[in-house]
Amino acid sequence: MKMKEKLKQFFCPDRKAVKGLLIFFAVVLGLVALDFLSKWLVQTYCTPHSGIEVIPNFFYIYLTYNTGIAFGLFDGMAGRVVNILISIVLSIGIALYLIHAFHRLKRFERLTGLLLLSGAIGNMIDRVFYWKATVGFNGVIDFFQFYLGGGPEKESTFLNPFATFNPADAYLTVGIVFLVIIVVIDLIKGEVAKGKELEKKQAEASQSEKETIISSVEHQDAAEKSQNKDGETDGQ
Repeated sequence: MKMKEKLKQFFCPDRKAVKGLLIFFAVVLGLVALDFLSKWLVQTYCTPHSGIEVIPNFFYIYLTYNTGIAFGLFDGMAGRVVNILISIVLSIGIALYLIHAFHRLKRFERLTGLLLLSGAIGNMIDRVFYWKATVGFNGVIDFFQFYLGGGPEKESTFLNPFATFNPADAYLTVGIVFLVIIVVIDLIKGEVAKGKELEKKQAEASQSEKETIISSVEHQDAAEKSQNKDGETDGQ
């Protein structure tokens, strides 16, 4: 098979799914645009490292910058290039998989892919284009800050405040949770299917044993009847 035909088969396995795929990527574009717009508004109208109270002692807009991955993990400029590569590979990988498998994915699986791809692209844009030399700051714009332990006046803990994040982080987190659910459900379904298959084989084996025993008994009865007939004939 020629490379052109292989690529065509990979990207267009089902022409009926093309319309749904176009709508899917339009929604991805919308979510990425929402992430970009919210970051732009916060960056334009908020002061870095200064909180705006939205819900007292619970929810604040707090502008900060993250050169690591989601929720500030693996922060630091040293790992930023690696994070950029991870973002690019992840975005391309998810997009290619969704294009190829879209026609056979269920709605929940498509929703999971939608969130993962939107989140990956949203943060990838920040990592690739936002450098201090060009825009005045480094890394991903984060601004959602929740206090789950009583508010700013309370003791600082892991949950007070909770990690500062952005819409793309939220997309990724929910998408990962959905992905874990899908994997767990598939594992459970696999185990159930194995159990049913084992029961079926056991039932078939049991039925086969029964048929073997019945056949053996019938054969033995036939042999005994034949012997009895031969004995009666000899006696006569």
